Amino acid sequence: MKKDYDLKVLFGYTPTFEKNTVFINPSHERWNDFGYGIKCEITVLNEGSDSLFTFKAFIGFLAVEIDGDPLDEVEKEFSFLFNHAPEEINGQLKKLKFFTMLPSMGDYRFALDELGPDFFRSVLAKINDVVFYKNSSESWLDKIQKSKLFKLGFMRNSESFFAFHNANSLISEEINERFDGVSNNLKLRFKLDGFDNDHIVNLKYEKNSLIPKRLNILIGKNGLGKSHALRSFCRAALQYSDSNISLTDISSRNDRPMINRLLAISTPGEAQNTFPSERPSTQKMYYRRLILTRNGRSKRSRSINELIIQLVRNKQRIGHSSRWELFTNALRMSMPVHNLVLKTDIGKIIGLLELDRLGGEQASLEIWGSIDTKSEPKFQFESGLFSLSSGQLTFLKFALLCCLHIENGSFVLLDEPETHMHPNMISDFVGLLDQLLEKTGSQALIATHSAYFVREVSREQVHVFKRSDNNEISISSPRLRTFGSDIESISQFVFEEDVDNNLVEKVYSRVKGMSFEQVNDQLSNEVSLSTLLHLKDRMS
Repeated sequence: MKKDYDLKVLFGYTPTFEKNTVFINPSHERWNDFGYGIKCEITVLNEGSDSLFTFKAFIGFLAVEIDGDPLDEVEKEFSFLFNHAPEEINGQLKKLKFFTMLPSMGDYRFALDELGPDFFRSVLAKINDVVFYKNSSESWLDKIQKSKLFKLGFMRNSESFFAFHNANSLISEEINERFDGVSNNLKLRFKLDGFDNDHIVNLKYEKNSLIPKRLNILIGKNGLGKSHALRSFCRAALQYSDSNISLTDISSRNDRPMINRLLAISTPGEAQNTFPSERPSTQKMYYRRLILTRNGRSKRSRSINELIIQLVRNKQRIGHSSRWELFTNALRMSMPVHNLVLKTDIGKIIGLLELDRLGGEQASLEIWGSIDTKSEPKFQFESGLFSLSSGQLTFLKFALLCCLHIENGSFVLLDEPETHMHPNMISDFVGLLDQLLEKTGSQALIATHSAYFVREVSREQVHVFKRSDNNEISISSPRLRTFGSDIESISQFVFEEDVDNNLVEKVYSRVKGMSFEQVNDQLSNEVSLSTLLHLKDRMS
């Protein structure tokens, strides 16, 4: 049976330690969204622990229209009053309607875990949370969504935009979080110097097909715009002012892509060339530019062991899994995770899987603080300690970065992830990536030169970049059924058989006086069937 919480709302500067009171105060963060100060903090006495719990939110005021004053200006006046004399709002509650929303999916999930579903829903109802009331017939909701305050403030950032459309799955009676809110039909357009037409890439994703389509692959020769496509995707998603690029959701009425977070990952030396720099104070989307490197030399870069400790101390969840669980489960796919160990400052070692099972808080803090941040994880077998290969370190670092920063509805961009990776490991890498995308309802776009990535996805997810004779770019899916296809066939289609043609000419110059039957007898055990067939065509 649900408990009936008789809550009251109080505005002011200093939170009160009073039961059944929801206290709302202006945020200390100074952020002016086009004249609206929408940030606030909401504090309640947590019934379960008898301690105060504070979470961040946006707040706005729906005022009764006053003759001679535009409604928008009246709303600004109440926002100004709240930010400078919040206690005076208490006397105005019969004359205005205030409304709130938490900034992100993570904020809703965290507050739900702390307060419990019934109490949290009661709090949301009392503070007029727009996500909580979204599917109701409340008349004030329509007015709010049409207001400039809501459009310019609440919906300014991608995380809040995503939360407004998806967080109701978190706080509904069923408490069954959905992972299908991200846009799955995108159109990327950009203009690249040297080509007479625009680059247009149509990206389709489908998570429920027999072969889940969470990845799209860009492939082709150098200089055709693959990396530039990733850069343009970033700039468009971050809402850079650039008429030469656009990113639209062709399934949405307002064209705005539904993307919660953006993670741009590349190998050392390529990140600065491919992806725009982070601008945390001004960017309208959670965006991280991450590098798949070993322990960096920069003072600002964190070592792999530091990142591992940061992750194990992170208590945030995605769905029903902790970020640490996502990380360790992903690693199990590609390496003996039970044999992974970290060194401490005093030369001892501790198993990676033990880091979240250390007992009390003091013991955990002491051991976490003793980890040698200058070393890297090792494998421990009976014969001793062994370093991870460069490919295995790439695996581990990729899973680590993703699990630290990914959130429901993220977009992961990868530029040439095959660097330092043996071709045989690419299938495992795609499996690891696909698992992380599945668990978080996310999607990925990969630029690559490797046909090994192409064979991991269906042909609808492959975009081959080719330059035509009239200096136009052609971007199309291959006729070849790529999923599980042989590498030679993919390479021939994508790279137009340049390698085979060169090899055939090299052999032909030596055997052109012989019959093909003689050549076949001597070379059939040394060259591929494809090369023999090309050689036969050349000789005839």
